[in-house]
Amino acid sequence: MKIGLSLFAVAAAALLAVGCGGDKGGGEDEANYDGWMLTRWKDGTALTGTVYLQLGEDGIFSLYQSIGTFGYARFTGTYALVGDPATGQVLSGTYADGTPWDSSYAVEKMTKRELRLRALKDGVVSVYSGVAIPAAVKDGVTAGRLRSAAQGESFL
Repeated sequence: MKIGLSLFAVAAAALLAVGCGGDKGGGEDEANYDGWMLTRWKDGTALTGTVYLQLGEDGIFSLYQSIGTFGYARFTGTYALVGDPATGQVLSGTYADGTPWDSSYAVEKMTKRELRLRALKDGVVSVYSGVAIPAAVKDGVTAGRLRSAAQGESFL
């Protein structure tokens, strides 16, 4: 079963394409951001775990999530970000096993610090914060923990 958690992030493409000016003081260096972390979903519905999204320039995504389990499961596949006259930019994708995301997402806001997505299927808004995904998250996923979309829940 999939949870339509307006998730996917225009991260990598956006990360490199969107520049942020402004204050450089007191905080993490935005230049090191390589993905997004889900920080708010369904008007503040609490999550019982952590979700990271990484979008590569090559159209490949990696989704790392630890929801109700120990460690992180990794989901991969392809994504596309296209312009749409009615909704602006739309993000959609397909998991590596050929299963499409639960929904496509209208990109409501995209900066290095914030990504706001609205699911076209049900209007659920998800907010992501730009982050450097910890190496322990990426390295902590072993072949035994890799899953396809059909094998477990995913936040896209």
